[in-house]
Amino acid sequence: MQAVERIINYDYWISIFFVIAFMLLAILKLLKPNGLYGYIVAFFTPGFFHKQAEKNTSFFSSFQLVLFGFTSLILSLFFFEIAPTYLINKNLKTLSYIFGITTVYLLLRFLLDAFMVSVLGLKGFLNYFLYSKFGYLKTLSIWLFPILIFNQYTFKSSSFLIIIFLILIGFRFLLIIYNNKRLVVNKLFYFILYLCALEIAPLLILYKTTTT
Repeated sequence: MQAVERIINYDYWISIFFVIAFMLLAILKLLKPNGLYGYIVAFFTPGFFHKQAEKNTSFFSSFQLVLFGFTSLILSLFFFEIAPTYLINKNLKTLSYIFGITTVYLLLRFLLDAFMVSVLGLKGFLNYFLYSKFGYLKTLSIWLFPILIFNQYTFKSSSFLIIIFLILIGFRFLLIIYNNKRLVVNKLFYFILYLCALEIAPLLILYKTTTT
């Protein structure tokens, strides 16, 4: 009997992660349906994050923790999908590894932002900025989710995903700047200090560590 090489299709692991993402959305709807809807339409309702900042909504609430997990999962799926096959093996281990790195990175960024803003005494200036920055990232992940599903089961184009992601990330950046224009104009020094310390520096460090 001639041996037949076993060919394993790893696409079904993506489907499992999509199901998990759907489950997380269902949990979010059960926990706080109005909150989920607010994040979905947040690109067009800037007042939503004003209310979040005024309420000083805790990151460690059940709704926020589930939403954080959903955001990490969707961004991990995006990075996994656009990664070229000659750089990584597209299997469950790699996807889990990317998810772990993404989760740790986002969590550290949030904790570092909160710590630095508190130490520098900038909470009064940057509180809404932080809520809108992380909030719009969560909104972006919700919008990106159906795009990932559509791409996965149609033409599977990394270029398509990258273009859509750049459009969403650009829209997010413009909204953050526009909704915080008073901060940018009146507190330009603090804003530049924040960008250099917490936005640009981590990206440069990440670039150096991945290219050396």
